[in-house]
This record gives sequence, C-alpha cells and structure tokens, in this order.
Amino acid sequence: MRASSLIFCGASAAAFVGMAPSAHAQHTYPLTSTEYYLRPGPPSSVDLSSNILDQAVDELEEAVADGDIKGAVLLVARRGRLVLQTAVGTRDGLNEDNPSMPSVPMPLNGIFDLQSMTKPFTVFLAMKMQESGDFPGFSINNTVATYFSEFAVSSVNNKSSVTVRDLMSYVSGEKLDYDGDDENNPNGLFDDADPWHSMLEASLAHAPGTKVVYSDLGYRILGHVLETVGGASLQDLMHTYIFAPLDMTDTGFQPWLNMPEKQDRFVGTAWSATRGRYLRGEVQDETDYFLQGDGPDPAEHLTGCDGLFSTANDLAKFSQMMLNRGKHVHRCVPNVPLSPLCTTTLLPAQAVLDMTTIQTGSLGLLRPSWTYSENLFYARKGYGWEMWDSSWWPGGEGTSSVAYSKTGGAGTLMVLDPEPDREMFAILLTNHGLPKFDNFTPGPVMAWVDFDWMINDIRALEVMNKVHGSIIW
Repeated sequence: MRASSLIFCGASAAAFVGMAPSAHAQHTYPLTSTEYYLRPGPPSSVDLSSNILDQAVDELEEAVADGDIKGAVLLVARRGRLVLQTAVGTRDGLNEDNPSMPSVPMPLNGIFDLQSMTKPFTVFLAMKMQESGDFPGFSINNTVATYFSEFAVSSVNNKSSVTVRDLMSYVSGEKLDYDGDDENNPNGLFDDADPWHSMLEASLAHAPGTKVVYSDLGYRILGHVLETVGGASLQDLMHTYIFAPLDMTDTGFQPWLNMPEKQDRFVGTAWSATRGRYLRGEVQDETDYFLQGDGPDPAEHLTGCDGLFSTANDLAKFSQMMLNRGKHVHRCVPNVPLSPLCTTTLLPAQAVLDMTTIQTGSLGLLRPSWTYSENLFYARKGYGWEMWDSSWWPGGEGTSSVAYSKTGGAGTLMVLDPEPDREMFAILLTNHGLPKFDNFTPGPVMAWVDFDWMINDIRALEVMNKVHGSIIW
C-alpha cells in the first residue's frame, strides 16, 4: 500500500483486460442512463483490473521521481464505484525562487488550482440559469450586446451578432486572450482603468460562426454576462446552483478569502515574480488574478475562464452527476449512512447532452489533431468541453468516441466517458503549474509547445491509457 493512498482492491477476474469490443463510430450517447450513487468499492466490483490501475499510479510516481511534477492526486470511478484514490509526492510544486523549499506530503483532499477546468462549471451555470426559470428572458441564444451595449460598438466582423452560445462553443470570433489595441492600449489590461470595458469593446479576430478558436477572453465575457444576469458573483451563483446541491464543500473561487481555514490543504503551483511570492490558494494566471482582485479587497467581478479551486472528491461528485445525465443521487438525510437514497435533478438530460457532444459542426478540425495544443485551440468542441479525438487528445486511447475531457493549464485533467459499456471517469490533479510561453507561436495558426510538454510531464496519456485500459471485457 502506497503512502497517502486508498485503493479498493478485490480479486480481479481472469478475462481480456483493456481490449474494447469494437470501435465506436457514433459521436453521441443515450439520453437516459442508470443513475448511480457514488461510493467506494473494489475495482473487481465494476470489472476493472486493480493491477492495471496500480500501473497508472506507477506512472505518476515515475513523473515525481523524474522531477516533472512534485505531486499529484488520481481518482477513478466506474458505475458509481470509487475504485481508486491516491496521492503521490508532495503538496507544493516547484518554487523557482527557492527550489529546495520544503513541503509536506500531498494530501488526498488537496485543494488545487483548476485554471481552465473552471470553464465547464461556467457553462453548467449558464445552462442552469437558462433552465431554472429564475432569470426570465435569459437564453444562451441571446446576444452579448443584449447585456453590454459597448460589446457591439465595433461593426467589424458583425460583432453585434455574437451570442452567449457562441462564447460557450468557442466560435464567437474572440481572440485567445486580450492583447490590447495598439492605438489606445498597447500594454494590455494591467494599466487599464476599466479592463472589463476594454475587453468588451475589443475587436474580434474573425467573424463569429466561422471557425473554432479557444478563447479565455470569450469565457471572461461569458462569466461577466452571467454575473450581470444573476445579480451576484460567480462564486455565489455557482454555490447556489452547483456546489451546495452537490455538497461540494471544498470548491470555490479565491480560497484564501472563501475557505481560509483550509489553507493547509491549498496545493502550491509556482513562484510569481509579478506578485513576489510563492502561490498557494491563488489563481496562477496573472491576468485573472489581476481582474479578480488582490488581498482582503477582491474586485467586483470574477472570471469565467479560470479561478476555481477544488479537490478530487468534489470533482468526482460533479463528474458522477454529469454521467447521471444531470441527476445527483444522494442520501436523503445527509451524513446518515443507512438513510434512503434520493435523486435531485440539477439539469435536464438534454442540456447535459448538449454540453458534452459536438456543438461546432464542421467548424473545428476535420482531421485528427497533430498536437495537444492544436486539439485545445482548434478541435471540435461541446460547451466548455473538449471532445474525443483519435489522435492527440489527453484523454488517452482507451475511451469511446463519446468521451469528453477538460484540461487545466496548471496540470489538471478530468476525462468522462458516458458510453454505456464504460460509464467511468478519471480525475488527475497535479501541482505542475502553468506552462511558460517560451515556445508559443501566435498568429492565425497558434502552437504552444510548452503546453504539449506539460501534458507529457503530468503523464496524462500514460495514466489515462492505464485507467481506461483497466476494463475487463
């Protein structure tokens, strides 16, 4: 048994392991499913090989030994059984200002900087606000200009036609990120008296509905729309509609502000030269940190692209709800083990299906991705999620073609497979920290080699291949 490790072992059946019966050509999945209650269980109870799951953990221990990461947490569940949860290495990632900085062992309940894994939560909130009836007139088909007139100031590229849905599916025409306009703001946002106004007025890179381009800027604007419609912060809205119903007590923005009593569990990511300190419990992305505010006086608005922190356990609750097609199965009386099970619907099944199946038609890549960063920037998208790809996709080679995933730039990943023969998810959280931009190619065809190296460093492909290859067929 590894230190800080919890693996529910049972006798593994002698059968064909990791060999899928056949390739799946469809890119959708059934609207209905068995609704599972998430609980611990041995791998054998859901036809998984404990030996192969152990090999997934070995991959992470090798990454730590090689110095590619300092620590990680891995969680795997299938058909409502949590079969593996393990922690390796130490809590804090590399401190370039003090490489020998001491740290403590990685806790199983470490609270990680999710970075772009925030985006599926922002999308879920948008769908929930549309479906709830609490916000009359709100629809993801509404234009952004409905809420911010300055968004349509520019007539170039038909910007006034951009909808909330366009932001969610990365076809809005927004740039990867805000880079300022040479004539009035050459230094971007950090010296901007009204950065949200500048982001709203920024020109599009291309006409909406013409191509897929991954955009943090688009998701900042999406979150800004939701805060405006909801009359509250993303923290409060997500707590009301997602975190509280799922009992996700370790999830939220700005943990130094919202859960300071848990600071011993904050996972460190990196030294920030801009802030002059090592980062634990602070979003690593400098732009999002600037926009969300510093210290005891946070800014008025949060960002919908980055900023959430969470644990593997909390993400497991969210993931199981997604595989349950929007339904959360839980004890009717909280914390009473023998109380009956109840089911709460957070979102209609069709809304979950829409979020997690291809929504970009032929606008994304029409061939397999050649790199992980190309997959991130240009491949087919759902709403906030990356879709299965037969080539360079961090979800691995053993999933079905209806699997979907989300990567967080600081070294986190979740992969969900709703295909009825699989019904499983895996959550990999590491303290790698954001990739640098030393090998980033801007322009109409972006490439980010540092991001590809990060995916390799956290052993995403190797771990997910083992996890999804552990099925005993």
